[in-house]
Amino acid sequence: MSKPLHALLSTLIRKEFRLVFRDKIMSALAIIIYTLFLASGLLTVFQYQQDQQSRELSNKKFRQQWEAQHSDPHEAAHYGTYLFKPLNLLSAFDPGLNDYFGTTYRVEAHIQHEVDYSNAERNDALMRFGQFTLALIMQLLIPLLLLFISSSALTFEKESGTFKMLMAQGIKPSGVAWGKVWSNYLLAILLVLPMFTVLFFILLFSASGTALWGRFLVIFLGYLLFYLLAVLTGVIISALSVTSRTATLIVLAIWLFSSILVPKIAAGTAADYYPLTSRVAFNNDVKQGFLKGINGDAPYHERAEQRLAALLRQYHADSIAQLPVNADGIIMQYNEDYQNSVFDHYYAQIEHTFQQQQSLLTYVGIADPFISLKRLSMAMSGTDFYHHQLFFQQAKKYRNNLIRQLNLQLASHPVKPEGTYKADPEFFLHLKDFEFRPPSLAEILWTERFALLSLCFWVLFLSASLNFITKPSLR
Repeated sequence: MSKPLHALLSTLIRKEFRLVFRDKIMSALAIIIYTLFLASGLLTVFQYQQDQQSRELSNKKFRQQWEAQHSDPHEAAHYGTYLFKPLNLLSAFDPGLNDYFGTTYRVEAHIQHEVDYSNAERNDALMRFGQFTLALIMQLLIPLLLLFISSSALTFEKESGTFKMLMAQGIKPSGVAWGKVWSNYLLAILLVLPMFTVLFFILLFSASGTALWGRFLVIFLGYLLFYLLAVLTGVIISALSVTSRTATLIVLAIWLFSSILVPKIAAGTAADYYPLTSRVAFNNDVKQGFLKGINGDAPYHERAEQRLAALLRQYHADSIAQLPVNADGIIMQYNEDYQNSVFDHYYAQIEHTFQQQQSLLTYVGIADPFISLKRLSMAMSGTDFYHHQLFFQQAKKYRNNLIRQLNLQLASHPVKPEGTYKADPEFFLHLKDFEFRPPSLAEILWTERFALLSLCFWVLFLSASLNFITKPSLR
C-alpha cells in the first residue's frame, strides 16, 4: 500500500499545482499577495529606518545636553531626559502593541511618568484599522487564501466525479484527504518561504541580528503550524460539505469569526470585566497619597519635619546651617523615595488588572489559535505586553537611580555663602546611559507556553478529526 500512497501523494501534489497555475483567480491572488508583501516590506524598511534614526539622533542630543550641564543637580533632574523603547528588526516585522502603548518614557524629578507618545493617539486610521505590516498579511490574508483553496479540495473531486474514480482504484478516503492537505500545505510554504528567507538574510547580515535567530525560528515555526492548521480546517470543511460554494461560505465565516470577531470581543470583554483606573484618577491617587500619606504614614509636611529633625540629631546640629551636608538634597531624595513607594503602591493595582486582562486573552487564545499566533508573534518580536512592562520597569528603575544620584550629589555639597552649588560637567559626563535588557528566549517561551500549546493542540486535534471523518468514507 505504501507505493500507491506515495504515488497518490505525488500525483495529487502535481495536480493541485497545475490547477493553481491554471486558475486565473488563484494566480491573481498570488500576485496580489506578493504585491502586498513588497509594498508592506518597503514601508516597513522605511518606517524602521526613520524610527531608528530618530531614536539615535534624540539619544545623541539628550546625551550632549547632559554632558553640557553646568547647573544645580536638582535643576538638571527637573530638566530630565527621555528614554526610548529599543527597536529591533523583528519589531519592524510585527509592531504589536508598540503603536498603542507608546515607546517613550519621560525622566523627570518629582513625577513618575508612564510609557507614552503612542502613534495611535495621533492617527485615527491606525486606531481603526491597525498598521499595514508584514505580520498583518501573514496573519490574516495568507490563512484566508489557504482556507479558500483547501475548502474546495475534496468538493471539487466530488463535483467532478473523480473522487469515485479514485475510490474504485482502491485508494482510501483518508489517503485522498491527506494528499490534499500536504499539497495545499506545500503551496503555503512556497508562498511564504521567500518572505521568511529575505527576513533571515536581513538578520544574518545585521550587526544585532544574531541575537534574534532563536526568536525568528520560533516565529517561523509558529506561522508554519498555523498554516497547517488553516489547511486542515479547509480540508475538513471540504470533506463535510456537499458543494464548493457551501464550503467556501463556511470557511469565510470561520475566518471572520476567529480572526476578526473573537479578538475584538475578547479584548472588549477583558476591558469590561477588568476595568482600568483612568490616568487622571491614578495621578490624583498618587498625588493625594504623597500629600496625605499611605498605610497610616504622616502627611507630607510632618514627614519632612520628622526627617529634618532626624537629620539634625544624626549630625548633632542645632540648625540647618550647622549641617555638613545639604539638607535640601537629602529632604528632596527622602520625598522622592516616598513618592516612588506611593506610585508603586497604586501602580501595583493597575499592573494586577493588566495581568488579569492578559490572562483572559491567554485562555481565549487556547480556544482561538489566531489569538495564540498573534500573541506568539508579538512576544518573539518584542512588542507584546510582557516586553512593554519590562521596558517600563527598567526605565523606572533607571529614572529612580538617576534622580537619586543627582539629589545625593547636591546633598554632598553644603550650602555656601557665595551661592548655590553647580555641578561640574565632569559629573554629568559619568552618568550612565539607559540600556534595556531584553528577556531570554526561554523566558519568552515560558510566558507564551499556552500559545504554543494551543497551536500544537489544534493541529493534533484537527489531524485526528480528519482521520476520523475520512475513515469510513466521504460523503
